[in-house]
Amino acid sequence: MNNDEYEKNFSVLLSSFILDMEKVPTDTTHPDIASACENLCNFLRISRLEATHIQYPDLPHKEPILNSIDYFKSDEYDSSQPFTITRETPGGTAIYKVYPAKEAEPWSETEIDKINVFIVTLFVFNGRMRSMALCSRLTFHDRDIAAYNIKYYTIKLRELIRENKAAEYICCRFNLKKFSLINKAFGREQGTKIMEQFALGLSALSGDDCCLCRLGGDNFLHLFKADKSEVVKNYLTNTSVETGNPDEPYAKISARFSFYYITGTCQTVSEIIDRATSAYNIMKKTANSTSIIYDQRVAEQIENQRIVEENFLKAIENEEFLVYYQPKVELRRYSLNGAEALCRWKHNGELIPPNMFIPILEQSNNICTLDFYMLEHVCQDIRRWLDNGLEVVRVSVNISRIHLGKQNLSERIINTLKKYNVPHQYIEIELTETTSDVDFDELKKIVGALHNVGISTSIDDFGVGYSSLNLIRDLPWNTLKIDKSFLPKENDPYNSQKITMLKNVITMAQSLGLECLVEGVETTNHVAILKENACYQAQGFCFDKPLPVEEFEKRLKNRIFK
Repeated sequence: MNNDEYEKNFSVLLSSFILDMEKVPTDTTHPDIASACENLCNFLRISRLEATHIQYPDLPHKEPILNSIDYFKSDEYDSSQPFTITRETPGGTAIYKVYPAKEAEPWSETEIDKINVFIVTLFVFNGRMRSMALCSRLTFHDRDIAAYNIKYYTIKLRELIRENKAAEYICCRFNLKKFSLINKAFGREQGTKIMEQFALGLSALSGDDCCLCRLGGDNFLHLFKADKSEVVKNYLTNTSVETGNPDEPYAKISARFSFYYITGTCQTVSEIIDRATSAYNIMKKTANSTSIIYDQRVAEQIENQRIVEENFLKAIENEEFLVYYQPKVELRRYSLNGAEALCRWKHNGELIPPNMFIPILEQSNNICTLDFYMLEHVCQDIRRWLDNGLEVVRVSVNISRIHLGKQNLSERIINTLKKYNVPHQYIEIELTETTSDVDFDELKKIVGALHNVGISTSIDDFGVGYSSLNLIRDLPWNTLKIDKSFLPKENDPYNSQKITMLKNVITMAQSLGLECLVEGVETTNHVAILKENACYQAQGFCFDKPLPVEEFEKRLKNRIFK
């Protein structure tokens, strides 16, 4: 073959190689690269073409990472005489080794020139592929662990919808329970590795067509075939992950999660994610719940949430929220000695119970608006009663925990009473217990500020959450409201643990100088138990349900319960 023919054939093969490489995916070890290299290797008498990329780590104590691949390899090659070409890259060094056949004639200078052209071309394509892979990594993957980000997740969902395959999948929203404890136990860096091991294990059992997306922190979205639902559920419920710590080799990880079995009626990515997320949010608000499936019941709750949120501000403007008063009774004389202000919503002629709208409003600042609406209306009622010569009792008003951290909360409460000229002894502010140190500090400021101006405060539902003795020891409360869960049920034995706990809580509260009131008193047996344990403040259906203001005003005039 003369030089002109050689040059022409090489140019044709190199052009064909370039066209083939344009079609190869961004994975630099993709087998299609080997296929693209074969014709040129045969033409240039290359019996083996080996490429090694050495990636140098940022940290000096870590070993370099080597990735090697044979792009071409025949049966017979001479391993003793490789022709080596080295190229530096931003992330390390690329080394290409070209081996001749056994007992082959040495390459001519022309062949060596062409081999250099071929390897440089391959290097350029490999560099471009590495850059494209890095761009893909930065664009579509989580920064810290082996998971996708929300951008890729939405692309994957959109493709499934376009191909009419979405109905084969489940959209799952989950959160790793108490993962902060793992970070605390093993350190944040190792905690991230443990999270990655959990994510890799979940992806492995979910199948090649799954898509695990990290939303941030310990929150995730997962997309997988519906036939994998049980294995995914079991994995999320309780999985042991290696920690790399010989003293504690395994960490148990579980998640709170929602499943949405995608239906054909779901046409958009946002609708699918919203349904999984809405179900997850409902599950979070349900005590002791760790999983939920989006179904018709959940759909109705979500629709109810939408209606409440859309109508709330208009309802405030129209004063659709009504104050109902539930009497508090002194048990020695069975006389009225206080009340709790409770909210009811009269909308389109129907009275909506609080459990249908309060939990929804607590998911946003709307509950803060409602709390002060209630305080204002209670102050208006008290002012009217005083002006009409009625003997007024102290009324407790609930303030949501969401207020904690807001500036000037105590000042706003005080100013509201001042606006209606309500003496401070007629208002009690009920606050729920808290576990957060930050919330505790805020609670302490608020209770202290109200105490200093003679406004009573009470701990609502004491015993429902994770009560701390510091909560009642360090804050100047006036009243401890004990939750009805301490009261025995009809068939409970007289010496049950509930009664023992109730007795001790009452004794402790009273020894600290607190008034003690028990909620949910429904039977004469409950009344007897309270009196036996020297607790003489009660609230519950045994005496009265929450009453409209007109009915409660009758109780103010006739204060004895018979």
